[in-house]
Amino acid sequence: MGMVYVVVSNPHLADVTWQHIDVLIPIGSGSGALTDNASEITASIPTRSYQPQPTEQAPNFTPHSGGGGHFRFRAAAPLKGEMTFPGQEYLILKLENIPVSDQAGLAVVSIHETAYRGDLGARKQSPRFYGTALGLVKQTPQVPQNFRADHSMVSAGQDVVLRWEGPDSLRYWIRYPDGAFEPVNPPVRPTPTSYGPHRHTPTRSLTRGTTYTLMAGTVDGNGQVQEGYFLTTTVHALIPEFDSGTRTPWIEGTTAPGRVTFSRDGAKVDHNGIPGTVEAGTADILNDVRASTVKGRSANSGWIDFPDTGITVHHGPNLDLGVIDAAGVNTTWVGDRTGAKGWIGFSQPGATVYKGGTQDRGTLSADKIDVNGLNTTWVGDQDGGNGWIEFPESGLSVFHGRGRDRGTVSAHKADLDDLVTGTALVKKRLTVNGGMTVSEGKKRALFTHPNGYVGIDTGMEVKGREGYGYVFRVNAGGEYGVFVDGPLAVSKTIYVWNKDGTGGRFL
Repeated sequence: MGMVYVVVSNPHLADVTWQHIDVLIPIGSGSGALTDNASEITASIPTRSYQPQPTEQAPNFTPHSGGGGHFRFRAAAPLKGEMTFPGQEYLILKLENIPVSDQAGLAVVSIHETAYRGDLGARKQSPRFYGTALGLVKQTPQVPQNFRADHSMVSAGQDVVLRWEGPDSLRYWIRYPDGAFEPVNPPVRPTPTSYGPHRHTPTRSLTRGTTYTLMAGTVDGNGQVQEGYFLTTTVHALIPEFDSGTRTPWIEGTTAPGRVTFSRDGAKVDHNGIPGTVEAGTADILNDVRASTVKGRSANSGWIDFPDTGITVHHGPNLDLGVIDAAGVNTTWVGDRTGAKGWIGFSQPGATVYKGGTQDRGTLSADKIDVNGLNTTWVGDQDGGNGWIEFPESGLSVFHGRGRDRGTVSAHKADLDDLVTGTALVKKRLTVNGGMTVSEGKKRALFTHPNGYVGIDTGMEVKGREGYGYVFRVNAGGEYGVFVDGPLAVSKTIYVWNKDGTGGRFL
């Protein structure tokens, strides 16, 4: 790129009246052309030493027209009026961003003006054309220049393309930040040239911001590199990767103002100055997690807060208490929230129920208990007003009411090795398989014989169906004999013997 300043001056002592000043730039690709792309040139008047007359407008310098191998830039009043150029003053016309053509040579810039008056005064009353020329020497650069990348920021996997202009007589290398370098292959051109564009794609993939250094030099007869010129350019990765880490006091998002600040103890996440939210699939914490609450992701999920006494489980957006669902809980004791009601202690043998926040044994209330064994002093109904069972050393005792009055055992069937009772009432039938002995005090009253008969030692009375009237008596009044009050039906044989056991006979 080139730049041209044209200084227009009024060498007269008197004022000059002028209409326009044209600067003609030769265009093309030959040695006499200044540029082959005049549309890229920017024209301006950066400063002026004289002030326009109060009735005149300040001039502009703009592209005007092209043709005949030239492109014209014109300085003139905006409304094409005449202007006064004070004597001994000057005007600067600037042309910049000129893409200078590659061929070395002399480019002649023509300058034309239309003006009159000056020191000639009244003899020059009409505008006349005046012209001059400015010679610009174009030299082929002897050093590389304009080292750049096609894109200053690239995505992962995107190639980096480096470009520069420089002499073909030099050798080029690209050096990486770690000191490694790689050679650049000479360009293949359709026609030989001494100076031109160069291009190279580094073989290393870009993972983070990297500064590339272009080294230009020659190689002597011994193969030693003689470095001569250095240019640098930096390319950034859209998402950088670092092998060893990054040190920074804080990191903040771009689309959202979330920020991570690094402190001596670790990191703090905040959003607009208040504690923020950390989202992760899994959090693996080595030691501690300190928080006021821990919540589920939805608004109705369960959450835990941490009072001074421990933890409290809630659910939903309010303070409603929640439910703990776990495969097991290992604890020394379990009690109510206030600590003033019942609680359960867990000892080596099992569990113990206490009441009132004390060591006094409490009451276990349940719809059903399924246990292998139950050790207790007594068992009663829930309100304590009905029957209850006590377990003395000899077995068990059944009571009714709140006192110690003996109660009644009701069962469909009782299978006993022995039965000791004061009074027995059999509603239907009494079947004794192994034999039976009925005693009155210590004296046997009735017994069953292994031969199948019943022996009566004292006596026996059998009453009617309703309990009224004797049907028959055996040994009534202590005397041997049978008294039958009613019909006697015998299906087989009756054997009768004397009182002393002699004289037995069948009837």
